[in-house]
Amino acid sequence: MNAARISLQTLTLTLLILTFGISQGLAQGAKMNVGQAGVNPGAGLFVIAEKENLYKKHGLDVSIVKTNTTAAVQAMLGGSMQMATGAGAAAFVTATLEGAPPFVLVGSWVNVFPYKIMAQKDIKKIADLKGKTGHVGAPFGTIPDTALRFALNRLKIDPEKDVKLVQHSSADPASILAAMEKGDVQFGIFAPPFDLIAEKRGYQMLLALPALGIPWQQNGELLPRSYLKTNRDNVVRFMRATAEAMRFFFEQKEKTISYMAPYLGRSREETEYAYNMYRNWVDVSPRPKVETIRTTLEAIKKNTPKAAKADPASFIDTSIVDQLIKEGYVK
Repeated sequence: MNAARISLQTLTLTLLILTFGISQGLAQGAKMNVGQAGVNPGAGLFVIAEKENLYKKHGLDVSIVKTNTTAAVQAMLGGSMQMATGAGAAAFVTATLEGAPPFVLVGSWVNVFPYKIMAQKDIKKIADLKGKTGHVGAPFGTIPDTALRFALNRLKIDPEKDVKLVQHSSADPASILAAMEKGDVQFGIFAPPFDLIAEKRGYQMLLALPALGIPWQQNGELLPRSYLKTNRDNVVRFMRATAEAMRFFFEQKEKTISYMAPYLGRSREETEYAYNMYRNWVDVSPRPKVETIRTTLEAIKKNTPKAAKADPASFIDTSIVDQLIKEGYVK
């Protein structure tokens, strides 16, 4: 009888220890280093996820690392980063085509070019850009540069011959305004709220790029296929947290603006303006779209010839979002 009692006590103690250990493991969460590229409300869902403790809620210990897509590619190849969020696919697609271990897009929240072309007042229409100098506000090869060149081509303006484009050493929309005010450039490409700031300084909008209807993968989650294969549960948990952040984005405007303003480094008025713009551009469902990668391949094929024959579907995986749809996280 005593032996049975001791065995039962031992079993109970063992179960308590195991339960405590599991709960501690869940509390700590699976560690993920996630690169965050871009500074805009579409790229800033991580801010909501952090403020609302959504990563922890879904059993993750996430460290957000400010980066750009080129650096994120290298970090993931080196193993110091597991995923990029709020990122565009171009750098990852290019790396894959150039022989790197393949990357894959598992979620995409913004699928348009979220930019506007702003110009000096004497430039009345797109055709007036010929012979002028434009500023991309970022290094050549980044998304603002790609967006402007792609849009100009669609508008029958050759970005190599009809205009002169200049770059900046880092993503800095303020550099465009500084150059325009000096008279060094006559037009530039702006994401909200910097288009509003430009308008207040007397510049005019020539074109909102979303009006062109060009499908483009702008802000989403990309990672190595190898990590998805071996750590699928972590990816699902991250996407659940991001989906909840997106729901919060749509349902909690005032809190979202209060969270986003310090991240954007802008006033409340400017942040609300950017929020309203992106609310129109963000997709309720982040299911990756083949047509957005097809545009990416078209944009990079000049410098990456293999893009001309690449299958856009090979760069996306819809299974994570399909699971989230079944679970009710997204529509």
